[in-house]
Amino acid sequence: MNASPLRYFLVVGLHPGQNIAVLAGVTAVGLWTVSMSPAELDSALGMVLFVQMFLASTGFLARARRGHFDPILTSAFDRVTIAVSHWYASVLPGVTACAVISGVEWFYGGGSVAPAVAGRRLLALLIVSAIAWTAGFSLTRGAAGALWTAGLVAALLHRTDLLGSSAVTVASASAPLVVRHAAAVMGCPFLLLGIHAPLAPGSIAAAGCATAACLLAAWRSVERVDFYLRERA
Repeated sequence: MNASPLRYFLVVGLHPGQNIAVLAGVTAVGLWTVSMSPAELDSALGMVLFVQMFLASTGFLARARRGHFDPILTSAFDRVTIAVSHWYASVLPGVTACAVISGVEWFYGGGSVAPAVAGRRLLALLIVSAIAWTAGFSLTRGAAGALWTAGLVAALLHRTDLLGSSAVTVASASAPLVVRHAAAVMGCPFLLLGIHAPLAPGSIAAAGCATAACLLAAWRSVERVDFYLRERA
C-alpha cells in the first residue's frame, strides 16, 4: 500500500453519489444567485453549508471497524495522519463548492476576494466541516448531519433564543454570555452569515478555538481505538 492516505480516501470515495449530486445542484443555484446579485453571497454559501453538514459526516469509525479502510490502516502511515486525511477528503467537496461560488462572486462583484473567503464566512465553513466530521466520527455516514438538522429544526420550532441577548456591549460581555454565544455559533454557524448577529466580544474566537480543540481531540482519539485488522502482507 504505497498510496498516500488522502489519495486512498479520494479514490475509494467517502460520499454517496446522491449527496454529490445534491451539492452540484446547490452549487449551480448558488452560482446563478451570485451572478445575478453578488450581494447574495451569504445565501449561496448558506445552502452549501447545509449540504456540507451531511457531506462532512462520513463516519470514520463505523466504516473502519467493518474493514473498509484496512488497506490504509495496515500501511506504514500513522493513524493520526490517516484521520486527518479522512477529514480532508470528507470536507473537500463542500470547501471546493464554497471556493467556486466565492470566486464567481468576486468576478461579478469586482471587489476584493479577501472578504468573500475570510472572516466569519471562513469560520462558518470550518465549524460546519469540523463539527459534522467530529460528531459523526463514531456514527454511520450522514447520521451527524441528520441529527444536527433535527436539532436546528427543533430550536426553530420552539423559537429558542440561541443568543439570549439582543444588545451586547463590551461592558455586558460577561464570561457566561461569551460561552453561550460561542456555543450558539458552534451549534448554528449560520449565525455568522448574512446580517451579523450581536455577538459578545471574544465569542467568535472562543468558538473557533473550541472547534479546533474538538477536531484535534477526534484526530488523536484514533490512536486509542481498537480495530480488527488483517495482517500486513
